Amino acid sequence: MGEGNDRAVFLAAHDVSRETQDRLDRVINTLDEWRVRSNLIGPREWPNIWQRHVADCLQLMDHIPEDARVVDLGSGAGFPGLIIAAARPAGHVTMIESVGKKTNFLRAAISAGDLSASVVQGRVESAETVPADLVTARAFAPLPKLLDYAAPWMKKGATGLFLKGERWEEELTQARQRWSFAYEAIPSRSGGSGVVLIIRELQGGD
Repeated sequence: MGEGNDRAVFLAAHDVSRETQDRLDRVINTLDEWRVRSNLIGPREWPNIWQRHVADCLQLMDHIPEDARVVDLGSGAGFPGLIIAAARPAGHVTMIESVGKKTNFLRAAISAGDLSASVVQGRVESAETVPADLVTARAFAPLPKLLDYAAPWMKKGATGLFLKGERWEEELTQARQRWSFAYEAIPSRSGGSGVVLIIRELQGGD
C-alpha cells in the first residue's frame, strides 16, 4: 500500500477537522523530506505511516484536554509529540530529545505545521521541569525507567499517558516494585495487545 492509499484509509476511519488534517499533512510531509537523510523512520514503516503511527497517537486525544500542557519524553520522529500538537492547537507540547538530527527535524516540523510546541535538546533526566498537565511517551523506555524519567512532572501533579505494547503487564508488575500509583489500561485501538496506560498519583521511587 502506498502512502497515498494509507492516508486515504486513515481519513476514512478518523474524524479529524480540516484544520487538524492540514497540520498533520504538513508534519508528515516534513517527515518524508527528512526521513531518508536522517534515518528517522525505517523504510518498512513508511507505507503505513498514517494507519500505524498517526492513528496510534491520535487515540491519546480522548485523554488530552484542548488546552493541555504536555511534555513528551524522547520525542524522536515526533510520535506522539507532533501529532498531539497538531490536534491540540490551543495547548502546548514540549518535546525533549537528545539527538541533534531529531531535534532539528522536530523544529522543522513545528515550523511547517505552525504548531504550538517547542523542543528541548538534551537528556530527559537533565531537562528543566516545565509546568505540565500530562507527560507522554511512545516506545521510549520500559515502564520502570519511564516512571523515573516522568517522576519530576508526575510528582507535581501531571498525569502519565503512555502508549505501551504487548509486554505492558510485565512492565507494570516491575514498576510497582518501586512505585505506588493508580492506573487505567485502555486497550489500544491500533490492534494487538497494547494499551494506552494512564498513571496518576505517583509516589515512591526514592
